[in-house]
Amino acid sequence: MSAGTTTTKSQIVTFEEHEAESSAHNTAILDLCSQHLRKGGLVAFPTETVYGLGANALDEAAVYSIFDAKKRPLTDPVIVHVLDVDSAIPLISINDHLLTIYRFLAAKFWPGPLTMVTRANDDKIPSCVTAETGFVGVRCPEHDLARKLLKHSGVAIAAPSANRFGHVSPTRAQHVMDDLGEDEDHLIYVLKSSYEEELNRTCRIGIESTVVKVDMDSANENSSDSASDTVVLYILRRGGVSVEQLQQAAREFEESTSESNPFQLKVEVRVVAKDHSVSNDTTQNQSSPGQMLTHYAPYVPAYLLRSSNDQKERSIQQNIAVNESVIVDFGGKLSHLASSAIAYMDLSPSGDVSEARTTVFKILRESEKVESAKLILLPNLMELSLEHADSLFDRLFRAASGKYAELSADEQISVLE
Repeated sequence: MSAGTTTTKSQIVTFEEHEAESSAHNTAILDLCSQHLRKGGLVAFPTETVYGLGANALDEAAVYSIFDAKKRPLTDPVIVHVLDVDSAIPLISINDHLLTIYRFLAAKFWPGPLTMVTRANDDKIPSCVTAETGFVGVRCPEHDLARKLLKHSGVAIAAPSANRFGHVSPTRAQHVMDDLGEDEDHLIYVLKSSYEEELNRTCRIGIESTVVKVDMDSANENSSDSASDTVVLYILRRGGVSVEQLQQAAREFEESTSESNPFQLKVEVRVVAKDHSVSNDTTQNQSSPGQMLTHYAPYVPAYLLRSSNDQKERSIQQNIAVNESVIVDFGGKLSHLASSAIAYMDLSPSGDVSEARTTVFKILRESEKVESAKLILLPNLMELSLEHADSLFDRLFRAASGKYAELSADEQISVLE
């Protein structure tokens, strides 16, 4: 498509990485997308995590159109993307203590897959961005094309994942088109890097950002003794930055005696991510996206393979033959079923969690397209003690809506209550 073409149908526009950013083609592409954002339109764009569906974060009507296009409930907040920490500060309202750790974490993890939630600046951030909680999640993406769009447009971009709400997150431009491309009510430009085709990927990490609420410990927030002040990093959603990385950052911050920690604050990391407990029909406003029980879910019913250590009593609901099922594996543990299953795919044959995170959403989307498949069996990584395994398990659990199945000796898959 020519960048100057007028259209009413959503489409992919490609930034040619082998050309200079200032080339006529690339300038026109960035102009097209930037003008569309500034006029209240929607632009899907790649980040290092997944594709986001973006609108001008300070334009309330534009942000509402995100919810409409995705069929996303207004109780689920959206994350604001900015170019740097200095662009984030005017959007939030926090005290000097919190600002100190906010800047420290930004220096360590931005650009990158960390979203920090704090009190929003209500004079700037529309309430629909925060799901009327008064708290806003902000992050600075690493992906070069996302950064070019932020710089060229000059606006903060509110952007959840660019897919139908609850469906598998998109990591390819075509995934976005598959979910949202036929929407007659919204013209969406899907900004794509030419590297996506060359490298067969565009989202380096492949799952969403970690969401951390930065707040004072409620037990100490009213204390007059500055030495007792404690900042808590509440992990609301597991993602691209691991718990271990945040714990290490907290230690480094505390040990700093320079300007990094002028108030001699203590920092704690607490995992409070709702472990698979939020019903999809909840009317409660959420403090973080990605909390619904059914999320990242393929259209074909998916189930987690029951762990051998699972002692919970579960009855058999139905049996489905392996030859009617898609087997999704990790580390080749179920490779003996490859010849029997209707399709077999491995998130990472070598058992590499980073590789598995990069491929998980692509494989879930491929699995749902397998003709005649009645079931998708997913690997259970709950007890895997590798860094980042918890965030990968979280996506698989929600893709399965928290449902389990087990394998029988006669190549049947028993769906459990």
